[in-house]
Amino acid sequence: MDKLTPTDLQFVLGRTPKDVRELMKERGLILAGGFIRATIAGERANDIDLFGASKDHLEAAARAFADKRHGARFHATDNAFTVYAPPRRPVQFIHRWTFANHEDVIASFDFTIAQAAIWWGGTAENKDATIWRSCISDAFYADLAARRLVYTAPKRNEDAGGSILRARKFLMAGYNIQAPSLAGVIARLMSGVHKSGLADSSED
Repeated sequence: MDKLTPTDLQFVLGRTPKDVRELMKERGLILAGGFIRATIAGERANDIDLFGASKDHLEAAARAFADKRHGARFHATDNAFTVYAPPRRPVQFIHRWTFANHEDVIASFDFTIAQAAIWWGGTAENKDATIWRSCISDAFYADLAARRLVYTAPKRNEDAGGSILRARKFLMAGYNIQAPSLAGVIARLMSGVHKSGLADSSED
């Protein structure tokens, strides 16, 4: 694995709300995915995704965060605990997938352009503000520069059509996808289609 350039790391951290950075330090949470990609690419990020080691830990962090943000609303779904405080970006605490370390977070993303993570590298004894760490996939920068979708076929529990919906969103934003990755996304979709349902449809 590689890491973000020092310039990009500071650029992303500078656009991460201070209360989110403080929460990452206090709770050992990992910032990953779309917010990092969008910030480096000069795009608007819709939300901020945080990851952690357990659902209970993430819920406690999300509720504590909501209590600190004035007028914030806490909302729970099957995928995440989300804190809304308009006009600020929503902050999502993703609990459908939980991870003990940043390598596993990176491996869970279905496209290389999302494979980026940032976390606090300090300790309770050493709170030096410069101790931030990052990791990215080896292809992150090249694929982001080319606006290229490369499917990673992650092994995780998800809705079969999730990757194709994300691919569609990226394509509409001007990204491109080559045949092998498109085939992988379609294969993932088809793996969730029940053969009995196809058989029933063919008889109509």
